[in-house]
Amino acid sequence: MKTNIFISLIIVTFFVTIISYNKSKEHKLPEAISYNFTPKDTTWKSLSIREKIGQTMIVRAFHKAQVAEFGSIEKMMDEYPIGGIFVPYWDYLFTPPRDQVIPTIKNAILDYENASKYPMIVTEDFERGVGSIYSEFTNMPSEMAVGAANNTDLAYKFGNAIAKESNALGVNWLLHPLVDLNMNPLQSLVIERAISDDATRAYPLLKAQIEGMNAQGVVSTIKHFPGDGATIKNQHLITSANNLSISEWNKTFGTMYQKMINNGTPAIMVGHIRFPAYQKEKRKGVFLPASLSEELMVGLLKKKMKFNGVIMSDALNMGGAAGYYENEIETSLAAFKAGVDMVLWPTLKFMDSLEVRIKRGDIPMSRLDDAVERIWGVREQYNLLKKKETIFYPISEKETKVIQKYAQEIANNAVTLLTDKTKIPLKSSQNKRIAIVNISHENRTNELRLTQKLLQEKGFEIDTILHNPNFLDWGEKLKFFDKYDKVLVAFENRYFSPLGASLLKDKEALGVWTMGMLPQDKIIAVSYSNPYYVNFYFENAFIGINAYSIDRFSQKAVVDALTGNIPFIGTSPVKLEHDILK
Repeated sequence: MKTNIFISLIIVTFFVTIISYNKSKEHKLPEAISYNFTPKDTTWKSLSIREKIGQTMIVRAFHKAQVAEFGSIEKMMDEYPIGGIFVPYWDYLFTPPRDQVIPTIKNAILDYENASKYPMIVTEDFERGVGSIYSEFTNMPSEMAVGAANNTDLAYKFGNAIAKESNALGVNWLLHPLVDLNMNPLQSLVIERAISDDATRAYPLLKAQIEGMNAQGVVSTIKHFPGDGATIKNQHLITSANNLSISEWNKTFGTMYQKMINNGTPAIMVGHIRFPAYQKEKRKGVFLPASLSEELMVGLLKKKMKFNGVIMSDALNMGGAAGYYENEIETSLAAFKAGVDMVLWPTLKFMDSLEVRIKRGDIPMSRLDDAVERIWGVREQYNLLKKKETIFYPISEKETKVIQKYAQEIANNAVTLLTDKTKIPLKSSQNKRIAIVNISHENRTNELRLTQKLLQEKGFEIDTILHNPNFLDWGEKLKFFDKYDKVLVAFENRYFSPLGASLLKDKEALGVWTMGMLPQDKIIAVSYSNPYYVNFYFENAFIGINAYSIDRFSQKAVVDALTGNIPFIGTSPVKLEHDILK
């Protein structure tokens, strides 16, 4: 009997030891140190209820349509005193004449500013620089290029340059950077928009980037809480998820967010992303996305992580937020009630509806006051309580050249050599004739003429740029490529282009098939976007390169590195070998 008891005690002790050991290995969040955004200015308390609601709204600045509806922006603001706008480039960029686009945008922003009692919050997404949308400015390399360069000084310059050019356009609140990690190589939304798949690599680069933005007085918004990139789901289409365990989330996304909260990040955008390991509360049998979840926004972010800044929703017309409530207005109201302080892209009718819900007690006044006080605190810290003489800060030609120099430095440090069986550098005396083949959803021939020009300047002959050559047409005439010493296969499929795909399909896939029929010692495979393409589609290519972005600085860096003008310095910011890609 005593022997049995003794054995039982040993077994119990063994399992207790195992459990204790496993618990000791569990990762915990860093200590939450609340950064104080509580405003000293209390003017917000004297705002009317509609003025308070207006502070929580970032409305799309459809200037022409709103003037047509109300007669003027001043009359619109009398009725709907909104606090912030988002400049929808698609409403301005494609309206001729092209040289009037920037003046038209500035005039529109100024119209809202003049009609507002307080400085207008002007927001935009310029993840790759203002020039990624408006050619008058600098098209920077992608975030993942910053990750490949892995240099905090360059990350600071990246953030500072984008913020400076944003200031020139009147944008004072940027909806980035991404704190997402591209852990899943089949993810179609995050990919090269993320700095890395590794939190320890990403955090110092993101911190430096935000410091660069802060130096220009521009508000940064880190996104998309609780973190995207772990699954293949695209929150524009459906509700996504962060499927990590609590321990793994704490170690990765959680640690990054907590450190940034402690550092004083002013705004966090919540995504249409579930966090099943943390959530317990369901609606109609399913976990809500963070953008609609009080459990995640209040319980986790505001209370446990002590975030005292502004929670902004992602756009609530996205598929990831749809279907939980009757319509878009009800979704916006539910998001606000659950903890969103600033609603992205609500209709003006949101103000009417929220006013009614507060007056009849469906949503407590304290929820509105909490949101406005947080917004006021960020406004105060970033000098957005008193109007300035100018809201546009012109950039000199000298400053533009400095920004372009930064962009080239980032690209030069980012370009990453994956394979080299040819023994770079390429020499025109040995590989004179080169064809360029573009594998992409959108035809990038015009962009790649820069690569053609740069190679020609170095003595190479390039007379052909093809887009998605179709094997069904080319199968019998592949001997066309016999006259070329090398074929540069350039991949470029970025976020939203196309929507809903990560790996290649249809015409792009046929283009890969066609190029795969050529001798692989001819192939120079370069990805100007998705970092997994070269390894997946051309693992036998004699030269493989990741450049992460097709901007002119990255194209120049590829040509210079290929021909030996600069060394390959970049290192892959993501793990390229995954079982699901084998």
